[in-house]
Amino acid sequence: MKTLASLTALSLVAAASNAAITGNTGMTTYLATPPVNAQQFALTGITAYCWNEQTNVNSSATVVNLTAPGTYTGPGANVGVVSGLFESHFIHFDPSPTPGGVGGSVSFSAAIRAVIYDENLLTISDGPFGAGGTTYATGNPFRSTNGNALGGNVITFAGNTINFQLGVFPGQLNRMVEIRVLTDVVPTPGTGALALAGTLLAARRRRA
Repeated sequence: MKTLASLTALSLVAAASNAAITGNTGMTTYLATPPVNAQQFALTGITAYCWNEQTNVNSSATVVNLTAPGTYTGPGANVGVVSGLFESHFIHFDPSPTPGGVGGSVSFSAAIRAVIYDENLLTISDGPFGAGGTTYATGNPFRSTNGNALGGNVITFAGNTINFQLGVFPGQLNRMVEIRVLTDVVPTPGTGALALAGTLLAARRRRA
């Protein structure tokens, strides 16, 4: 029984792979390696930088902004809670020292489960979901929008793609706009099936 349980657990682990950014369009720049510094003034330009963060993060309750596919904008607050196994990815826009805006999209190898854009929720999620070698603007009240509202920014997501129109203009409290995207874990075809076959074989031998 112990052998069967161990093999079953192994099959579940082997069936999981890493979700990753698979494409980007518009005014976006993909970074194959997470940056060392993502604080204000460190990674600037009229482009939204995107990179992969953590893999296989197990969370029992993470407070996020968006969970349902759709288009979001305006002063209304958006808050939700998700749990499960996630991959995390980051989108960072800092036009310093000149205000500006960008538009684009990022696609992933797995479906989007949740989106975080509020500066407080970004700070809270930096620890469990942020890239280990990256210094984020943790605690900076100007790192993104606040009050769980998007204001003039627009986010649309469905399936495995997120589209965005982000802006930082004079008079706004935020000096940057940042987005953390949580996606499903990608199952690995073949590997999981092979492990499951081993589990079934072990069970059959035990019954014999």
